[in-house]
Amino acid sequence: MKYRLPFFYDYVLPNTVMPNALAPEMGVVNYIHTMYSNRLKTESFFDEDLDLEKNPMERMFGNSFGHWPNSVRMNGSHIRSNCFQNRVDIYENSVYFGKQRQHKDGFQRYVYPIKVTPHFNKFIGVDFVGSKLNGEYFWKHISAEVLQDLRERKAIVFLDWVNENFIEQTEFAEFHNGLKYSGIPKEQIVLAINSFNAQEVYESWFKPEERQLEVRSFPFLLCNMSWHYAVHSDRRMTEQSFYESRNRIRKNYFLFPNRRARDHRVAMLHKLAKENLLEKGDWSFLDKITMDHGTAVSRNLNVDMDQDKTNNLYQQLPHSLEDEQGSHFLSVSGWGDMHSKPSENAYFYVASETYTHGVYKSFTEKVFKPLANFQPLLFMAFPGALVELRKLGFKTFSPFINESYDQEHDLSTRLHMIAAEVDRLCSMSKEEIHNWYWSMEDILIHNHRHLMEIYKNEPISLKFIEELHQRVTQW
Repeated sequence: MKYRLPFFYDYVLPNTVMPNALAPEMGVVNYIHTMYSNRLKTESFFDEDLDLEKNPMERMFGNSFGHWPNSVRMNGSHIRSNCFQNRVDIYENSVYFGKQRQHKDGFQRYVYPIKVTPHFNKFIGVDFVGSKLNGEYFWKHISAEVLQDLRERKAIVFLDWVNENFIEQTEFAEFHNGLKYSGIPKEQIVLAINSFNAQEVYESWFKPEERQLEVRSFPFLLCNMSWHYAVHSDRRMTEQSFYESRNRIRKNYFLFPNRRARDHRVAMLHKLAKENLLEKGDWSFLDKITMDHGTAVSRNLNVDMDQDKTNNLYQQLPHSLEDEQGSHFLSVSGWGDMHSKPSENAYFYVASETYTHGVYKSFTEKVFKPLANFQPLLFMAFPGALVELRKLGFKTFSPFINESYDQEHDLSTRLHMIAAEVDRLCSMSKEEIHNWYWSMEDILIHNHRHLMEIYKNEPISLKFIEELHQRVTQW
């Protein structure tokens, strides 16, 4: 079944759709920009260089404005993504014109979509003292007509945060404080998070009378990466290229790609450097690390550092993959690999999730890259991550890999266990690691094929889309 959803916007201009809940002054800036632009309507001035230190917002408004205003990320809702094109049809219009024919189209309510900024604390208006966004709750920039519709339960705010996956309990509490004054019934605000258990986590933290919104699990990145690799065969290994590599000894034992310098990645980098293992793998680290920060991280996670080796390591940073020389922090996208050459030249993959702690069960694109490219993996993630993979229908790699680390709750111990397994595998001869790899042929093929198909019937995402459809078509 294909579900139809009405997405309405406050302001629709000749060649652009203004993001909902955008500060009015930002709307003026974007409107002026559209007068001199031939961009598509789904694009925006605010997409330009938002991650650069000197982005357009900072040039105009200074540091006091923060990184970007509320809800400026464009390209529409994630529900409009190609991975859901056979399951949902989005009908987009302005609030003014859409409401005129809403009931004729069979809708009792409409969806007011808001693309939440990547950093949730910026969106909820409690970023830092001195920021113009501090205290600027998103609902203050919703039009009066939509606010009235929300209060009368004629519309639903859809907070689209399905590209991210971790909100602290304290951030939810701060969000509640801002929502208390909006007058919007909590049933009319739905926040979707890229997770398998976000709803359960939220409801375990707050009693019904404490909640100011509804949270839903929406593992978008699982569906998106499945579709991405199914369609873009040029960015992954094909079964043919996999079989053709059977008699070729690969150059590297492992692949360890990193873009952002999160603490667990820094600690693992130090550990592999100390044990002289980096020379056996193809690795990247594209972010900046200071020696003081690196030392503090290693101390906190009980990772011993060899000062000479660490100094030598830092002289190499930033460091690119062998087949991506010249790549840098802003040129590498997390959505998909540029090509499969690094995977074709390595036997196993050290995957590093965004977060390795907390109660959320969430996957980003990091874990799906090795699965698409016929690689066994060691997974730096939350405890029980491999269990969740198996629940999704994937096969993991025990007894070929000691996966006992997956049940270890102490992060430091877990990292040491993973590093020990990297060391064990790298101690094999090339002939031994080659035979070890091909002994998992059936598992590698199963995971690859399963990933290519999973987006078609992923139940949690489809359940959320169906719920939205029911809420706009039924009283």
